[in-house]
Amino acid sequence: MDGIGTHQAWISLRVATDVLPLLVNACSEACVQALPTPPDGYVRTPHPGGPGIDQPTADYA
Repeated sequence: MDGIGTHQAWISLRVATDVLPLLVNACSEACVQALPTPPDGYVRTPHPGGPGIDQPTADYA
């Protein structure tokens, strides 16, 4: 993807029995918005990461 502006976003997706944080390198913001919805209990939309992201409250907290 050299030479084009990439749009990076974090998303949490289920892989087998686990939910993994995945870093997406997308070609456009439209591609980022087309990503699947994360499972309940995780940030609901793709995001840039960092300390400003409001994480859902854990069910054990």
